[in-house]
Amino acid sequence: MSLPSTYRRSESSMLEHQTWCDRGFEPTETSLANMMKARGLVQKFKVTHLLSYLGRLNPIPIGVSKNDAVWLFDNVAFRGPNGTWQAEFVTAVFDARVSTKFVEAVGDIAEKVGLSKGDKQEKTIEQRITPFLMEVLPGRRVDIKFGESTELRLGPGGRNGISSELKKLPDLAAGTVVKSVAEVPSGAGGLLEMNTFYTEPEGWAVISDVDDTIKITQTSDPVGILRSTFVAEPTPIAGMPELYWQIKDIVTPSAPWFYLSASPYNLYPFLRDFTHRYYPRGQLILRDASWMTIPGLLSNLTLGTQKYKVDRMKKLYEWLPKKKMICVGDSTQSDPEAYGEMYRKHPEWIKLIIIRKVTDIAAIGTETKNAPKRFEEAFKGVPREVWHVFEDPAECREQIQRRVSFTTTTIATALSTAAERFKMSSEGAAAKRQRSNKDVPYNLIYWPDIPGRGEFIRLALEEAGAEYVDTAKVEGGIDEVMAHIKGEKPDDNTNPPIFAPPILKHGDLVISQTPNILLYLGPRLGLVPSAADDPDALYKVNELALTALDGLSNEPHDCHHPIASELYYEDQQEEAKRKAEHYVKTRLPKFLGYFERVLNSKASGEGPYLYAGKLSYADLVLFQCLDGLKFMFPKAMAKLDKEGKHSKLFELYDAVRQRPKIKEYLEGPRRQKYSSGLYRYYEEFDIEG
Repeated sequence: MSLPSTYRRSESSMLEHQTWCDRGFEPTETSLANMMKARGLVQKFKVTHLLSYLGRLNPIPIGVSKNDAVWLFDNVAFRGPNGTWQAEFVTAVFDARVSTKFVEAVGDIAEKVGLSKGDKQEKTIEQRITPFLMEVLPGRRVDIKFGESTELRLGPGGRNGISSELKKLPDLAAGTVVKSVAEVPSGAGGLLEMNTFYTEPEGWAVISDVDDTIKITQTSDPVGILRSTFVAEPTPIAGMPELYWQIKDIVTPSAPWFYLSASPYNLYPFLRDFTHRYYPRGQLILRDASWMTIPGLLSNLTLGTQKYKVDRMKKLYEWLPKKKMICVGDSTQSDPEAYGEMYRKHPEWIKLIIIRKVTDIAAIGTETKNAPKRFEEAFKGVPREVWHVFEDPAECREQIQRRVSFTTTTIATALSTAAERFKMSSEGAAAKRQRSNKDVPYNLIYWPDIPGRGEFIRLALEEAGAEYVDTAKVEGGIDEVMAHIKGEKPDDNTNPPIFAPPILKHGDLVISQTPNILLYLGPRLGLVPSAADDPDALYKVNELALTALDGLSNEPHDCHHPIASELYYEDQQEEAKRKAEHYVKTRLPKFLGYFERVLNSKASGEGPYLYAGKLSYADLVLFQCLDGLKFMFPKAMAKLDKEGKHSKLFELYDAVRQRPKIKEYLEGPRRQKYSSGLYRYYEEFDIEG
């Protein structure tokens, strides 16, 4: 029994060949309807078709028409060698009008999977088979709007209708997610929106197979592939969604996920919807071989997968060589061989490989694929502690935690070095006060790349000129955050476990909660009147800070996550829009009005500040809240400023902003840009109220 002519032997080819022959892939594939490309379009755009052989060098590309369908693919942005952000943008363009053999193709699939003519499940086949029956359009260019103002031109595509190219991107903080929209004529359709996730160069990342690793596909059975792809409800592997969300918690919420599948690009909408429904969102990397042919689906999923996956992982390595990768796959295909080969090429890159032993498919060859000898050969030269084969996903959590902890950079050494690098010179009474009986720098433990609640702490430390180390600026600092969240630290008899950052470590003391940390720092940094002059000042300042945090920090956060913090914004977008509109029209004016009253009160004293005529940490908290609100609700805040009803409030904002140390901090590299933290900008939130 012969194999397709495009197939070449690789390290895992014997297993693939055995499966191909024993399971009857060839007769199934050759009997499938092969919808040939419509010659009319080739003739109509003959010059474009010929020039498409030049790919991106095509001098005469064609724009998108109203009859076309455009697909934009989610991607991950990374820092290039020169430090600039870039990402690979993949687009596909094809004629939205399906092949005239549509009915024949639907009937063919239905017959193969055992459906009777007229079965209601034929409707599902019609929906999923459509991308295989639309004519690819070579030589097309696609214009997109990246974020609010950046215009990008993608393409032109090659002969397969796909364009793939690296584009430089605006400088944004890691963790930021930017939406792009295709600019197409009215009538054009497809997947016209995409998301770009900015990831830091270091830290953890995950590469995951899809078929039979996280989704039931039955890749050892040709009819099973057809049924799971075109008919059955996409079903996750039991226990894998729970495992993946646990991994996300273990490594860090900002770690990028790459779903590396041998499925063709035709299945992108189907697989994207599936992963979005059950798993952490990430970039789907699919195969463009046999693009636009139904028989090619079987070849794609079962042949030459090791070479394909290694090639794609090499590209990921070029993008993110300093990442620590967790690789997840299964035993039905060549995942063990591909991951093993990649480890031998870059052992410093891949830190853990976990392989699902597939035992729930009654298929010929399963015993051979699951044999210990197979895994030992695949992972030859790979340390035993790096790879793990499992049947129950629940057993992987401990393995992952152990491996992540083992490879974590020793943070104490990094902090010691960073303390010198980021030391702030300090003079005067405030600096002397902070030294008291703990003559060591403060250690702020918080997420990298987002201002978040950590910014309230930073502003206090910066204003006081205190010495401090910020894990957000330390290589491997994220590991310190995770160690506290997972309960590994503090491991002593005096400090309770930490629930969430921000966390402050000062000497032997470890505390969390933003207002609690500020309550501790205020007297030490000289950011409240002294107890000798005003014994109750600390509680009055804290009252003002708590009010600002409640109404101008916590409530804005709930605008973009009104239902649950664990859900994506897109999963609660309608509720978020309603919440934001109510907040801008009702709650925001109420809280700003309150602080205007405070500033007009006798207790405020002389000058622009909230209490006793002196700067306190409550003023710094209020400043940060106003600054974040200006970013999140620019039109509403501009309107409130212009109305003049809160003039003293905005005077306080300007006064804090112009303080020498705050001004230097805000204009320097330590100040982090707003992104996906507390204060987020969404166009639908930007109303005047």
